[in-house]
Amino acid sequence: MKNKHAYLSLLIFSLIFLMTSCFGGATYWIDNPTDQPIEVSIDGKDPITLNAKEYKKMDETISEGEHTMKVGDGQEIKFTLDKDHVTLNPTLSTYVVVLQEYGTGLASSDNDTIIKIDGKEYEGPFPIVTNDPFIYTGNINFLVDAPFKDEISRSSGGTVTLRKLFRKDDFVEFYKKEYN
Repeated sequence: MKNKHAYLSLLIFSLIFLMTSCFGGATYWIDNPTDQPIEVSIDGKDPITLNAKEYKKMDETISEGEHTMKVGDGQEIKFTLDKDHVTLNPTLSTYVVVLQEYGTGLASSDNDTIIKIDGKEYEGPFPIVTNDPFIYTGNINFLVDAPFKDEISRSSGGTVTLRKLFRKDDFVEFYKKEYN
């Protein structure tokens, strides 16, 4: 009977530990897609300086719930975080998620959409265009600082679809090279 209680206590302790470690906060990055350095303060903490075109992974996590970002120019952005892996977008710049297929039996036209950026239309596998204060990146394979791979290895056949997050200007350049 003692072993049963010890086992049950260990199981409960393990579950509590697992749950608290999973909900300790969101892993996050902050991006500055502009040509100028910016300062960003999250929830009144000391400002973080991001150089031009810098994409920075933060050491700490950020909790779910209400937050405020202040950008050096005084702009204050309120947002409610409800995701676990995010990129903060303090400049409210435009980002595009692009799908890239690898393998056999490609059917990329099944994922095609038409998006508009700065009045110009782009057609392709672009499921998300956003300028929200944060972008969920838990399902993104390549963040803004990593290019698509030319090829990937798989043990079985078929098609694999991977996602990449692009800054607006990088997306436009990518589109010119890949789709024109």
